[in-house]
Amino acid sequence: MTKTSLTTMGLTALMLITTAIPALAQQDILSRYESQSGRDLAPNGAPPATGSGPGAGAQASAPQDPLATGREMSPARIEGFNTSIDQVFPMTPEMITRYREIYEEQQRAILERPEPEALSTTGLVSLEPGEASPVIYVSPSVASVIGFYDATGAAWPINQFVVGDGDGFRTVRLGENSNNLTISPQKQIGYTNIVALLKGEDKPVTVRIRISDSQVNHRHDIQVMRVGPNAELNNAVSPSSRTVEEAGNSLLLATLSGVNVPPSALPIPVEGVDARAWAHEDTVYVRSRHALLSPSWTESMSGPDGVRVYRINAASVALFSVDGRIVRAELKLP
Repeated sequence: MTKTSLTTMGLTALMLITTAIPALAQQDILSRYESQSGRDLAPNGAPPATGSGPGAGAQASAPQDPLATGREMSPARIEGFNTSIDQVFPMTPEMITRYREIYEEQQRAILERPEPEALSTTGLVSLEPGEASPVIYVSPSVASVIGFYDATGAAWPINQFVVGDGDGFRTVRLGENSNNLTISPQKQIGYTNIVALLKGEDKPVTVRIRISDSQVNHRHDIQVMRVGPNAELNNAVSPSSRTVEEAGNSLLLATLSGVNVPPSALPIPVEGVDARAWAHEDTVYVRSRHALLSPSWTESMSGPDGVRVYRINAASVALFSVDGRIVRAELKLP
């Protein structure tokens, strides 16, 4: 029996053994055998190659078959191969897909909740004894901004601040000499407070923080009724007027913020200038970024971003200073 015949018999035995292997393992081993053997299998009916002839030298120099050791296709190795596959990939693709679906459902049930109502509010602080601290609502996954302003509406920088529960509430000052703090709760339930010392002011401002799942302050502006280092004085001052310096007159504050205006204050149209107005009893509250020149106002309050509200006696005509020009506006009184 020639060497070529022995090789052919080995291939026949190889095909018989691999029929007991799963389809994936069988195809993988056969492909490896063919790629590493360095030759193609002879087709059925073709005479086997002999050791003589023109190609004898080339056949003699052909690389050795790396699988021809007699051990590679042993049952123990085949079983070890399949065991390794089961250990590395214990689940089928269908099982993995279902596992991911169940995991996502559990995470959604634990973490998903309705989005809380967004609030943007303003509050007054007088720094007087016995005054209640403002309350700000925060919510997980939401960053709330707290801004500090003086009586003229100018930004009041924060010199230093302390958070009661620093581990449960992440608080960041937005830049050096900034008047804004951001606060984000790191837990689902709880409360704390913030003590902020403003630049040039000896009395600190205290703020109460509450975690809520129904409402959240996206922004809350705190106006301290004192003159800060960046105070902006209003040039349009009436001899009979005064700027509110106490944390009172809720109607002035409501019209300044433009929200929570009581139903007793009726909105009235304003034509000729960018302004809003409300009529309340025998007075009118006018809100605008432009300085009011006439009529004389009795009370005034400034807010952030240059907005100002004036309390005047009922009048159908008002004069404003707009970019250095005097502009006439009409108030449509009821």
